[in-house]
Amino acid sequence: MNSWGPITFTIGSDDESAFPMAQFLASHFGEDNTHKENSTGARTLRIRTTSAFAGGRPQITVNDFTSDIPAAPTAVDSRGVTRGTWRGINQVYDYDIPEGTLVAGDNTITISTVSGSSGDDFLSPNYVYDSVELF
Repeated sequence: MNSWGPITFTIGSDDESAFPMAQFLASHFGEDNTHKENSTGARTLRIRTTSAFAGGRPQITVNDFTSDIPAAPTAVDSRGVTRGTWRGINQVYDYDIPEGTLVAGDNTITISTVSGSSGDDFLSPNYVYDSVELF
């Protein structure tokens, strides 16, 4: 198993298994994803999650652009990721990346956890990834 701390995942170079299953506010301060881009127009980053705890949800930064904070997900009174469930309230977060944000060559996409709550380590606000898609 890989480290649960912040990682840099390079799209196209790193094995998919190196991408984290879940992201916790207290133990992940953002996942940096390096992406080589050929197209520099407006794009959408879609993050799908299968469950969340304590209002945990993703916020993105792409190079110098930072997205708005999305609304909190539907509250489920359960620590889904720490008790091992795969069922949850599936959420889709679409982030519009303005034209001119992505540049030809290397780009850094940082996915952070935001919440109005707090907690320690694996009991902090979190979410479980289903997929991440740039289109």
